[in-house]
Amino acid sequence: MEEFRTLVLYRSQHGTTARYANWIADALNADVMEASKKNFNDWSYRMTRYDMVIFGGNINEKGINGIKDYKAAISKERISNYAFFCVGSYPASEETVEAHIIDNFKENERPKAKLFYFRGRLDFIGLSWLEKKIMGGLMKAIEKKYEEDRTPVESEILEAYYDDVDWSDKSYIQPLVDYVKSFMTPEQLAYMEPIAAERVAERTRIEEEEEAAWEEEMKRREALYYENEAQKEKDRLKKMSKKQRQYYLWKKAQNEGLESVEELKKEFGVEFEEDIETASEIESLDDYSEHEDAADDIQEEEK
Repeated sequence: MEEFRTLVLYRSQHGTTARYANWIADALNADVMEASKKNFNDWSYRMTRYDMVIFGGNINEKGINGIKDYKAAISKERISNYAFFCVGSYPASEETVEAHIIDNFKENERPKAKLFYFRGRLDFIGLSWLEKKIMGGLMKAIEKKYEEDRTPVESEILEAYYDDVDWSDKSYIQPLVDYVKSFMTPEQLAYMEPIAAERVAERTRIEEEEEAAWEEEMKRREALYYENEAQKEKDRLKKMSKKQRQYYLWKKAQNEGLESVEELKKEFGVEFEEDIETASEIESLDDYSEHEDAADDIQEEEK
């Protein structure tokens, strides 16, 4: 029996397409390779050794990343079995796929343009200046609409615009995996699936370990941040006069919705305990006009 050989080629701008490419390669026991412009001749030539070639790219302002090179390589090497996938921030739908086929393939290319769409992530900070400009214009247009006039997708994208949201999911690749499997004989499929299952399990284990390690790192960074902020506040209190500290601590307790400033003792330690107790007796700024002067002093110091 001759093994069915699959190659996954990809171009990834922010990493999500690379993740999908590796998921696909694991599920099909395929080889995977980054198809950059610099190594065009290398991967274009290698394509001839495979029974199926899968091309992937993220959606950018020019269309599917790498699509022109992919089509040129297919024509040059006369590849007959191939498929495409693209990664974008909008939800997957038949309309989305059809729109990308129209945008990226000429009319005579569309009958053979087997395209699969996967949802990726939206990380505004990681975008290029041009992508930020385009996304910024889109967000402004959405924000101008009344909330009730926005589509569910527009509301979701608007919310994600202010945060790093990752929609990538392994389940998206299944239709593409099934499509490639339809080219295999029962014997090729029986040979491939156990090996692919081991690769998928190993990648899942690695990803879970990486995610757990990242969560621990984020907890460490968060704890360090609050520790530094608490120390900065302690240092700031040390530079204040007693009157300024009284006002500052009372205002802090008020802003945090505390009935008293007793809980603040734990934050600032016993050296300010006497001042904190005095501050806890203040019920209204109107009754203690001298504290307003302290507030002015604090604001002046901040300037």
